[in-house]
Amino acid sequence: MKLLKRVLLLLVVVIVIAVIYVAMQPSDYNIKRNHVIKAPISNVFNTVNDLRTWERWGPWHDQDSTIVVTYGEKTVGVGASDSWTSKDGPGSMKTIAVEENKSITQKMQFGDFEPTDIYWTFKEVEGGTEVSWTMDQKKAPFVFKIFAAMSGGWDAMFGPMEEQGLKNLEAVILEDIKNNPPYKISDVTPVTIEAKTFIGFRHNMKINHEEMTNAFQQDMPKAGMYAMKSGLKYGEFTPGSVYTKYDEKTGETEFYIGLLLHKKLKPGKGMTAIKLKKGKGVMISKFGNYGVGDENAHMAIDAYLKANKLSSERPFWELYVNDPTSVKPIEIQTDIYYPIK
Repeated sequence: MKLLKRVLLLLVVVIVIAVIYVAMQPSDYNIKRNHVIKAPISNVFNTVNDLRTWERWGPWHDQDSTIVVTYGEKTVGVGASDSWTSKDGPGSMKTIAVEENKSITQKMQFGDFEPTDIYWTFKEVEGGTEVSWTMDQKKAPFVFKIFAAMSGGWDAMFGPMEEQGLKNLEAVILEDIKNNPPYKISDVTPVTIEAKTFIGFRHNMKINHEEMTNAFQQDMPKAGMYAMKSGLKYGEFTPGSVYTKYDEKTGETEFYIGLLLHKKLKPGKGMTAIKLKKGKGVMISKFGNYGVGDENAHMAIDAYLKANKLSSERPFWELYVNDPTSVKPIEIQTDIYYPIK
């Protein structure tokens, strides 16, 4: 009898110590993992931004086959939502903020507990896209603290899950790219270039994709608005860019963002007119989102010139043939022209 009492007392002591130990664990955590995926930033962002893709790469689906997901009316962008049931209880997710190709903010909730803030960031780096996944909680429930204590802490509990999720995400994106390439390029063809006038905003900078993209986002709408206010209709100009310098050795470029004119129009404030001479040239069409596959298209022209013992001259230019908001991403057309000597 005494032995039983001692065992029970010892058990009570162990339980009390365990409860105290769990209670002393922090109620807040901020767990973050990064991973570089060899894919365009738009592919990575769009996959995470669509909650319907999460069943394909979410690490919890590998561990719990009882999860059943129900989707809200919207599954992409701000307001997207879903909910689920499983052997461990119900949960829900909602997207509350989105900055295209840069960040996504969400709230994930388990049962009636305080929601966890989810932060995603996306950054173009050499070789692909760096994506980071952060889980942030200020008031974790006691039951979760028990699991964290048993796992060796919050980082040990959630860190490996995030790492596996990012690896799964990469596999899904690369599989989708393989089955549905994000861009297509035509054959390089010789063309006769007609004399034209281009008006645009000048930029001189280091070759930096992010800074160049910012320049396009700033000046292309300005150029289009100027044409419209001047009475030109779409079809009487083609949006584009002219590169008077692109030196990979020095990392410097000079280019103009604006309009190839099919009807006379003087340059607007801050714009410069550039005369494109009549002559021989080559061109290639690339189909896909802007910035995706462009390098491959230019490389294809370079290979064609070398194979045919031809030399190009500056400037070369790109024309953005159709409205990207009215066609599918794979149908967005960019025509690239190189004059030849």
